[in-house]
Amino acid sequence: MCTYNGARFLEQQLASLVSQHRLPDEVVVCDDCSTDETPALLSDFAATAPFPVNLKHNKTRLGSTRNFEQAIGLCQGDVISLCDQDDEWLPDKLAWTINVFETRPEVALVFCDAELIDESGAALGERLWEAINFDVAMKSKIKSSRAYEILDRRVLITGMTMAFRSTFKELILPLPENSPLIHDGWIALMISHAADIDFIDKPLARYRQHSSQQLGAPILKPETKLTAAKVIESARRETTWGQQLQKAQMVQSRMEPGESRTSAHTFRDQVVCNKK
Repeated sequence: MCTYNGARFLEQQLASLVSQHRLPDEVVVCDDCSTDETPALLSDFAATAPFPVNLKHNKTRLGSTRNFEQAIGLCQGDVISLCDQDDEWLPDKLAWTINVFETRPEVALVFCDAELIDESGAALGERLWEAINFDVAMKSKIKSSRAYEILDRRVLITGMTMAFRSTFKELILPLPENSPLIHDGWIALMISHAADIDFIDKPLARYRQHSSQQLGAPILKPETKLTAAKVIESARRETTWGQQLQKAQMVQSRMEPGESRTSAHTFRDQVVCNKK
């Protein structure tokens, strides 16, 4: 979890972590120099939570991207579940998520649906997947190991619905700053080109809509849709992109032959061609 001046909604999110039927093995929280009551709330939480809490107070502002990069790097578990400061997890979110990873070893990332709520926590009567038009055709592509065909062109998976295997940290880090994708879009895109993605077809979180959030539910309005060309062009300007290609190749080489994602080679070849 990354926090910054999130005291308004933070207590509800922290309470939802404690209420999980399958408790987290650890919670890593990086606070980015909050000036409200967030640090005090986090300290109280760390002192009373029924699981280890690794709480880091940044000495200088890192910004959202670098702070999430830091938090992901600090995680010690086998599965990393991203958590925003202003949402709420339903009690069986972790249990359902871990079950997918345990029963499907070929899956590297899992995401779920979410209920949309307003600032007060009242239900808006709509689910996230309805709001972003995650339809049957897209679900079919993901189930047939073709998630990359969707994620090359549009943002689909929000961080608060996502969990992924920690073995992919070396592929996704460092997170690019000069990209049309924020951290969750980047993570999903990169992993989709290296391994299988799956989804849980039920809401396991409550996604709060409010004026100060970084990215609300209308993430797939036409003006925010992505194309592979945009991502590739931004990646071409990234000084770390060559390192990302090397790491992607290294991760791919470690996979069993049946698990490799052929499209990963195509994606990387496309990037290399654009760099020439």
